[in-house]
Parts: sequence; C-alpha cells; structure tokens
Amino acid sequence: MSIIELLEELRAIAQLGLNYSKDIYDRDRYERLLTLASAQYSALSSLPSSEVEKRFRAELGYITPKIGVSAAILNDQGELLLVQRTDDSTWCLPCGWAEVRETPQQSMKREVQEETGLLVEVGSLIRLGCRMPGDFGQPHTTYHLQFYCTVVGGTLQESHETTNVGYYDISSINKWHADHQIDAEAAHQYWGLLKK
Repeated sequence: MSIIELLEELRAIAQLGLNYSKDIYDRDRYERLLTLASAQYSALSSLPSSEVEKRFRAELGYITPKIGVSAAILNDQGELLLVQRTDDSTWCLPCGWAEVRETPQQSMKREVQEETGLLVEVGSLIRLGCRMPGDFGQPHTTYHLQFYCTVVGGTLQESHETTNVGYYDISSINKWHADHQIDAEAAHQYWGLLKK
C-alpha cells in the first residue's frame, strides 16, 4: 500500500467516524486522524493543510469515489473528437466531473458543450475506468464513465479549458492526459463494432 492509498483510507475512516460516531472520545480520535491525514496530504500537494482539511470537512455522509465522465465522439472517418487541455497541454476526450443533481448523461452533455461548443445525444456506456489514489498524481479513488455520443448541434469551438478542439487520428497524439489513451482506444474499438 502506498502512502497516498493509506492516507485515503485514514481520511475515509476519520470522516465516516465523525459522521456516525456519538461517543465524544471516539469523535476526538477521528478529529485527530483527519487533521493528521490532512497534514500529510498537504505535504504531497501544493495546498496548505488547513485548506485540505476544510475540503475534507465539506464532504458529508458516506465517503465514496468521485465520478468523472468522458465522451467518445467520432466522425465518419473514425477520427476521435479530442481537446487539448489548457492546464497541462495534454490531449483527452471531452470530459469532467459529474455534478450533483445531474445524471451522468446530463453531466456528459454539459461537459461536451462547455469544452467543445457541441450539443450531443448521449448513447451507450462503453467503458468504466477506475483510478486509484496515486494514479496520475491524484489523491482519491475515482470512477470514470465513458459514453458513446452523437453530435446533434452546436459549433465546434475552444473554451477556457481547451486550446485545441478537433477530430484526430488517435495514432497522431503523443501526449495523453492520464489514461485517456485507453479511453481513445476503447472509443475507436466501439466505433469499429458499430460500423460492422
């Protein structure tokens, strides 16, 4: 178990304990665990421990993985719609975090429109990915839902999150964001099955 995996486990235990425990002594122990975990998370990131702890305390209820969504959108030539991120200049499918009070499909539509200007119809779930703490430098467990989408409107355009937006042959991309090369390959494979 890596240090980041240990910290995620300790954080979850602390937050669950604070959420459910009625015993004052146990609550004190969970408070201390959360403070210690926050300090160590801070040492591994650029955030001060007070900010890390504040963010952790904002999470209520049972601690669960975060959910991300990504869109597989291909043109008739089998080129995949990709965006180049402004934060790290890597390439990825249109993607983002699911929002509360949205279905995964609604989150997918919103993310595609925000990042590309396109309106889509969300189709089948084609891949469920999982990233563990420490994967690609992230501090928590995340699940990523990849949907096959069809463009129904809008105009292709860049956004404040993207510097380049367009359809590309996936073999031409050499700098992928996180595990998006796997997403791209899954999208292309799914598209190939649809074309048979």
